[in-house]
Amino acid sequence: MRRVRLMKQFGWLMSAALVGGAVGLAPAVQGQELTSPNANVPYLGVDGVFTLDTSVPASLHDPRNPGRIVFEQMEQFSFYRDLAGNDPIAEGCQYAHQGVAPDPFYYPEYQSSIWDLFELVSDDPACAGFKYVVLRSPHGDPIHMHVRYGGESASFESLLAHSLDEPDAAELNPWWSLYCAEGVTACD
Repeated sequence: MRRVRLMKQFGWLMSAALVGGAVGLAPAVQGQELTSPNANVPYLGVDGVFTLDTSVPASLHDPRNPGRIVFEQMEQFSFYRDLAGNDPIAEGCQYAHQGVAPDPFYYPEYQSSIWDLFELVSDDPACAGFKYVVLRSPHGDPIHMHVRYGGESASFESLLAHSLDEPDAAELNPWWSLYCAEGVTACD
């Protein structure tokens, strides 16, 4: 019930954020400028190797979650099926940062619950399934992040809406991947 209420209450907020983000602007939210919590961190902290948290079964066993993601200066992402990075799904995918959007479930209660939005700009067919990538930039102690992605039929709005999915362990919903900095096996 809370999810439905929040969806209605903040639906306009998500739409405004996405419109602002699509033109590369950080949208205003209730009179405040919405920015990434990592705005002062080089590359928003989206630089380096992140692997699935092996201590959280819902994240580890969700087939939507690549085992390893390599970010290069928040512009080039590579996705691997395995934690070691030996089984590539798509490598060297080029992205452009499209702005930020608040999480439709946790924001504004948690002011740092903001997603960074990335759109594919390269045309490698292997990358097509990762056309839209939203991520909660690295945060917490130990450092971790959350990532969602989708292909042509997805949108930033549909990826963010996964936060509003009714909890369902069998469907692994809502979709909350959990990635640790390389070498860390538990970061929740």
